Amino acid sequence: MNPCQNTTIRYLCCLTCLSTALASLSLAQDKREPTNADQAAAQKAKAEAELDAKYQAWGKTLTPAQQAWERVLQSELGGFYLPIHKRQKIAGKSNAWDFVEDDPALPRVLLIGDSVSRAYTQTVRKELAGKANVHRAPANCGPTATGERKMDVWLGDEKWDLIHFNFGIHDRNTPLADYIMRLEHLITRMKQTGATLIWANTTPLPDVPEKKYTARSIVERNAAAEKVMAKHQIAVNDLFAAIAPRLAELQRPNDCHFDGPGNTFLGQKVATFLESRLGRRHDLSARASEIDSRAKEYPEIGFIFADEKKQQRDVQHAVVDTRVPSRGRLVIWMMGHNQGLFERIAGYGLHGIQPHYANRWFSKIDAAPRNDGTTLGRVRLEAATGEDHSPLVSIMKPDGLAERSFQFVKWLSKNHPQGRWEQFLTEDRSGLRWEQVILAGISHGSSTAARFAKHQKVARVVMFSGPRDQFESWHGFPSATPPNRYFGFTHVLDGGWTGDHYCRSWQMLGLSKFGPLVNVDETKTPFGDSRRLITNSDVDGNPRRAHTTVVPGGTAVNGKDGRFIHEEVWRYLFTHPVEQAGDPVPLDPDCKIDQSPD
Repeated sequence: MNPCQNTTIRYLCCLTCLSTALASLSLAQDKREPTNADQAAAQKAKAEAELDAKYQAWGKTLTPAQQAWERVLQSELGGFYLPIHKRQKIAGKSNAWDFVEDDPALPRVLLIGDSVSRAYTQTVRKELAGKANVHRAPANCGPTATGERKMDVWLGDEKWDLIHFNFGIHDRNTPLADYIMRLEHLITRMKQTGATLIWANTTPLPDVPEKKYTARSIVERNAAAEKVMAKHQIAVNDLFAAIAPRLAELQRPNDCHFDGPGNTFLGQKVATFLESRLGRRHDLSARASEIDSRAKEYPEIGFIFADEKKQQRDVQHAVVDTRVPSRGRLVIWMMGHNQGLFERIAGYGLHGIQPHYANRWFSKIDAAPRNDGTTLGRVRLEAATGEDHSPLVSIMKPDGLAERSFQFVKWLSKNHPQGRWEQFLTEDRSGLRWEQVILAGISHGSSTAARFAKHQKVARVVMFSGPRDQFESWHGFPSATPPNRYFGFTHVLDGGWTGDHYCRSWQMLGLSKFGPLVNVDETKTPFGDSRRLITNSDVDGNPRRAHTTVVPGGTAVNGKDGRFIHEEVWRYLFTHPVEQAGDPVPLDPDCKIDQSPD
């Protein structure tokens, strides 16, 4: 007899089967998911351990620099973003916190911001590939309060050329006074890097009470931040205005974040904004005749805008390196364009221009009046000012050095804003700030530079192979430019030196008050703080080469390392503090001052 045929026994058998089934189900559940907090924690810990083991194994394949970056991320990304980062890395996926192997020829850009910024980082990186090294702060940067605690970590020890930053969504409930104060602190810290700062206005928030989102909170903080940025002359990348018309299409419902197309849109906007401001050397040119319609030709002296072969002759050149902190000085080079010199002055943090102005009158003047002791100085001054200083020439103001330089800088300030050329214009933009100008030239150019500086106070005068005008008296005139601001450099085989033209000019300019003659080949920088520098470098005994060897170019002398031997001299001439000067020395009795013609 089957025991389960009995009703009672059959009931007990059913209970036994049910119990067995429940036990089996419970065991199956134990294998699939936890049933209490301890089991959940254990399973989570196991999963994290497995993830970390794979991540650590992946990390061992990296270079030391990459491993160092991963250690920073491990300490800064936190419990939410770090596991995501680990899973992406072991899956071979890219993210905003990828290690960036810098190309040393490109500027370094740092993005600082919250998760909206994180989401568009990769688009910025893609858009600026080959143009910039785009890094991201190792965090979702959160509110300004976090920025105050973590900014040193985010900036690290490397040099930054440009920092694009934002704080807003996480500060939506921060009191405005505190928000403004912290922004001031953060700007002060970031400015210490020497980088150009760019503020990104915070993107819009919807009104979502349960998330404590209010659209007004962002509008108010953007307005407050813009006042702070205006105070510090920091450019504003207005992402709020850029994406506001497309919120319905690009922003997630009731969220601060954006879908893929929205992140791409923002990244492209950021990249475009940054690209126009990336630090690099900018070599610029423009025709004087196109900048100023008043400019005219003087064909009688060969001063024309284009020759018979239609080659442009009135091209003017400019240079600035926005990777280098600006010294706030504008070099006006008063001779033909010298690319090597321009590259160097840009590297010193100087702006430079080479204007095309009416400067070829001298060979057309007969010898008798030319050497009468006053004529050349007057002609030079008229060529520089465009004002009537000589009866022998008639140079109109638009064709003089001063006006051509002013019009060129005004054009540059409009057409190349990232170069910050406006700093050299007066407040009403009616002229140049001459106190910020360095006049420089070689030979004829150095002579006109010195003559103009006697008339117009400038920041400095750099005279290569000059001045000459050995029959003139203007060198001894009272000077609007203090004499300690004149710097000269020449070769001892140059005919202007062997003929005592340069030593005469330097003594009449009063340069013996600021130190002795210094041979730069025998003395290290700062060359005794002297204003009178000479060289006896090997030029194969050629006086013509000696005349031009003092500036960068084909006749300059190379050292064993392949570099020009006078690199430190050039830097000294353009950047040595004018307040630092050598001790006075007696005049050179062997220098012939009176060179008047028989």
